[in-house]
Amino acid sequence: MIYHLMVFVVTVCAAYAGASIFINRFAHHLCRRGRMERPALSDTVIVLGAYTDGFRPSLPLQSRLKAALHLYRHGVVRTFVVSGGQGADETVSEARSMKRFLLLNGVPPEVIFEDIWSKDTWENLRNSKQVMNHVGLRTAVIVTSDYHLPRALAVARTLGMAVSGYAAYSTRREFQSAMREVFAHIQYTLKGRAPLFQERG
Repeated sequence: MIYHLMVFVVTVCAAYAGASIFINRFAHHLCRRGRMERPALSDTVIVLGAYTDGFRPSLPLQSRLKAALHLYRHGVVRTFVVSGGQGADETVSEARSMKRFLLLNGVPPEVIFEDIWSKDTWENLRNSKQVMNHVGLRTAVIVTSDYHLPRALAVARTLGMAVSGYAAYSTRREFQSAMREVFAHIQYTLKGRAPLFQERG
C-alpha cells in the first residue's frame, strides 16, 4: 500500500514538474516571438488595453502606450485606436485612460479613436476592426506586451485584418502574466481563434 502511494506521489510530482517546465519555456517563447515582430507602415496603431487605476495606466499599459507613441512620432502610423473596456476593478475604461495619456503627450484628439467596450482579446480586435472600417482605416500595427502579441496577431489575422505587430517589452515582474498567457493562447487555439503556429506576417 505504501509502495503504491509513493509511486503515485512521485508520478504526480514528475508530471507537475514537467508541466511547469513546459509552461515556463512556452512563456519565454511567446516573449521572444513577440519581440521578433516588425511594424509595417500603416494607417493606425491598435493599442490593446491593460489594467488602469483610474486615469493612471499600469506600468504594462504605459509601456504599450509609449511603444505606440514611438511609432506615431516616427511616422509609422498616423492615428490611434485604443481598445479596452472597464473591468470590475476599474473606475474608467482602459480606452479612456489611454486616450487621456496620449492627449497629455501631445497627440491631437482627432487622431484617436476609442473602443470602450472590449472585455478580452477577441473583442479588442473585432471591435477595433469595426472602428477602422467606420473611419476608413485599412491597415494597422498592433501594440501590446511581447508575450501577448503572438495571440493578438493570430486573432487579427483570423478576423481578416491587415496587420503587423510591435511589442512593448515586458519586465521580469510581468512573467506571471506571460505564464498565464500560455493557457489563454492554448484556449484560443482550441476555439479556432488563434492558430498556434501561424506564420508571421
